[in-house]
Amino acid sequence: MKQHTTPIIINKTSIQKLEKVSLKSSIYNEDWIQDICFRSPNILPVDEIEPMFSGMFPICRELNVESGAVDLIFLNESGYITIGECKLWRNPEARRKVIGQILDYAKDIAKWDYSKFEKECLKARKGSEKTLFDIIQDFCPDADEKIFIDNVQKNLSKGRFLLTLIGDGIRENMEELVKYIHRDGNLNFTLALIELPVYKNQNTEELIVTPRILAKTKEIERIVYKISDNSQAYETEIEKDEVVSKTISEKVFFERLQKSIGKEQTDNFQSFLNILESELNINHKLGRGKCLSLNLKSENGTYNFASVQETGEVWFYGIVCNTDIIGDKQIGINYLRGLAEIVGGEFFDSYKEWNWCVKRNGVYINITEYLKHQKEWLNLISETLEKINEIEEIK
Repeated sequence: MKQHTTPIIINKTSIQKLEKVSLKSSIYNEDWIQDICFRSPNILPVDEIEPMFSGMFPICRELNVESGAVDLIFLNESGYITIGECKLWRNPEARRKVIGQILDYAKDIAKWDYSKFEKECLKARKGSEKTLFDIIQDFCPDADEKIFIDNVQKNLSKGRFLLTLIGDGIRENMEELVKYIHRDGNLNFTLALIELPVYKNQNTEELIVTPRILAKTKEIERIVYKISDNSQAYETEIEKDEVVSKTISEKVFFERLQKSIGKEQTDNFQSFLNILESELNINHKLGRGKCLSLNLKSENGTYNFASVQETGEVWFYGIVCNTDIIGDKQIGINYLRGLAEIVGGEFFDSYKEWNWCVKRNGVYINITEYLKHQKEWLNLISETLEKINEIEEIK
């Protein structure tokens, strides 16, 4: 269970504790939350929840759908849709209803095509823009209209949304959320609970908002394996359920990677990721940005052993700098040199130290080349981790 304390302000002469604004305060209501989120979407830590939805722009408030009115709709230039519902959950009994409500909104919007979505958003916005893309282009003059429209249509048809419950007083555990998520298996959404506690500086009357993510779900896929016993005169089938959780951004990354390197190699890469996690506690974490990447990081997140781009290219960030911080940058250099030898490349140190990497003939090497040497790569990461751990234990 996460615990949060009250923020403080430190100046040269004193330390001041901020005052928490009560949920019952007249200045703090759902319309006020809705307004600040619409005017300043970057207050919502979307890039930490689903990188594909980051860089979002406000489209409209109070979008009318079949089951009610959606508080907030956001879009980014890549056509990814974020739905926001603002609530002050003063009544614990209302929590379940609110979660069900936002899922119903998502289900309603998923029935629309692009034309219907655009028409209803523009009606709710009450602005001078004639198209959705006009709104996006005001923020991103270089955005591609065809890609934007195609992606919005694709995300509508797949029900691929980021659903955000925003406010204060949110205290919902994940077990309760799952009951609601399972009933809408046809939607490919991520649901996040974002708390926006508000504090007041008693000296200046300024209000300070400290956004935090309380919980988020992952898209859940259920895969059924059927195993046939052909050695008998009769055939027996054993079914095995396996639940695979991915965020929408992870799923999009692997879709794009598959277009670049093919399904077989993408499956091979995912199997290697599972081995890294089970044997070495190497986690994979999506990088932020318009182009997706998957970083292979140590358990504590400090050491990045590779950054696999959606094109399949393998880049590197910070392994030398971060081993230098603990007093032995040679560990990072030896890792890159060892990896270069494994894949028949060269250690490349012409960039800034943070970007020292492995290339072949001046070009980044594709993950398919690395996957030909999984055992050697695994052993090299293991040896590097052992050296890092030895130094960190001494310190």
